[in-house]
Amino acid sequence: MDELEQAERSLWEALRSREIDGAASLLRDDFLITTAGWLAEPVGKDAWLDAFRERMTLADFDFTLIATRRYGDAAVVICESSQTGTHDGAPFAMTFRYTDVWVSDGGEWRLAVRHASAS
Repeated sequence: MDELEQAERSLWEALRSREIDGAASLLRDDFLITTAGWLAEPVGKDAWLDAFRERMTLADFDFTLIATRRYGDAAVVICESSQTGTHDGAPFAMTFRYTDVWVSDGGEWRLAVRHASAS
């Protein structure tokens, strides 16, 4: 398995198992995300993880890597994930597409920017 695919899977597994500190360790301190509408504007690492902790559960997911492009110490990953869980207490089942920008910090990939959209 490619190291970027493993980084993506590790993030999803940490979120599913509610290991917020584990998820945080995979994000850069200057991380920025635009969600598929459940947060009104782009937010940083702490705001996203706090909102996830308070408003979401991820019961299950599948993950498909669509494309990866590397540019030195940066890489763009496009992936898709079908997910089930709860959002604000209501069950959901949706598929999302992500464009992720990963940066290698001392040989460890950290997610810098994520754009999510509903598929």
